[in-house]
Amino acid sequence: MRMKAPIRTRRNLFLGLGLLLAAATARSQEAEPFEDPPINYSATKPNDPATKLNEAFQKQADEIRGWPARRRLRWLLEQLDIPLDSQILVFSKTSQQRALIGPKNPRVLFFSDEAYVGWVPGGAIEVTLFDPVLGATFYLLDAQEDGEKPLLQRDNQCLSCHKSYERTPSLRARSIMPDAEGEALSGSNISNLEPDTPYADRWGGWYVTGAPSPFRHRGNTVGKTEADFLTAAGKGGVTLQSLKDHFDVGRYPKPTSDIVALSIHDHQVYVHNVIAAANQTARLSLARWPATREILQLPADAPLAGSTLVTLASEADKVVAALLCRDEPALPSDGLHGDGEFEKAYAKGRRPDPQGRSLRDLDLKTRLFRYRCSPLIYSESFRGFPPELRTLVLTRLGAILRAEQPPKDYAFLPTAERQAIAEILTATLPDLPPAWRQK
Repeated sequence: MRMKAPIRTRRNLFLGLGLLLAAATARSQEAEPFEDPPINYSATKPNDPATKLNEAFQKQADEIRGWPARRRLRWLLEQLDIPLDSQILVFSKTSQQRALIGPKNPRVLFFSDEAYVGWVPGGAIEVTLFDPVLGATFYLLDAQEDGEKPLLQRDNQCLSCHKSYERTPSLRARSIMPDAEGEALSGSNISNLEPDTPYADRWGGWYVTGAPSPFRHRGNTVGKTEADFLTAAGKGGVTLQSLKDHFDVGRYPKPTSDIVALSIHDHQVYVHNVIAAANQTARLSLARWPATREILQLPADAPLAGSTLVTLASEADKVVAALLCRDEPALPSDGLHGDGEFEKAYAKGRRPDPQGRSLRDLDLKTRLFRYRCSPLIYSESFRGFPPELRTLVLTRLGAILRAEQPPKDYAFLPTAERQAIAEILTATLPDLPPAWRQK
């Protein structure tokens, strides 16, 4: 039998925030390009795992909502094929459920190449998935809901914050300077993590675990002034082996927030955002192509030209740069050392070539990946590109990888590594365009 008081209490926590977010979302959607044809973000039923789960389990929705929170969480991770060992923990109040989050009650996140799940004890489970056309789609699995509402209920209120990359529904990974409650210090910098964010400036508001290391970052730290987070002169956070002195780790599936998982999460969030933005920008531009073609007085079968071609080329360049880890910063001098469990889970998704090489092979000494091409090139999001954009990306990627002298921006990739990446992709990525082998 469910208790009624906690339902009212938790709903009251979010009522005011929910109303504000709903109003802000309604206003913002009036002018957002992703709400226009051909995307029609809010009006379109997503083609993603949440839709399939709702169809398969809606008759059991009330039963599943009645399970203990951790059982409900584990069930969802299994359904979405997300490894438990991807667990990372954030204690900054940078989520819709901010009232529940703090250093003593962090929010736990799990992720795969296709899905992200977040949960804070006492709150609903948050899910972000990727539709091939819509990009990032957001859901809640809320134990307090009942009746005929979907088990995973689409939550476009998230768009009030989650459209920060190129005005596209997107993910966010932030590093802040939190006080003892998890609030950002007044006047301090709140930044989204970018590919070139130095590791010393990462993970403010996050817990970080792994092997002992002299490397200092902004994780595991609360402070009263910005000076408490500076990594020079021995300040800033250090990687911890245990978090038991910070909160009750028994409330979470694992007692860790692995530094390698955090680093891969940072990489994936950015690449997913670039892919989603390129996808939507390309679709909007291609929808305008017939009108552009008429202006240019071109025949109906003319190849792409004018602003349409310029837009697709620009988006292709952004995707190639993200895939090839172009702006990756140097790793700490002693590398990254987790507890090893995430690396094992991550390796289960390997797609080896005949020589046994894979894009999921990690380096962790001087860079994240041994072969610097993001495994998200295999993702449903990339596969869902319009053919014109996918062909353009792969053609440019192939030209860089096979060039005797690559463009200056890609000179950081040695010839042997570029050749290895090209061979791995040739063996493992389906439907490569005819121009793939052209220099």
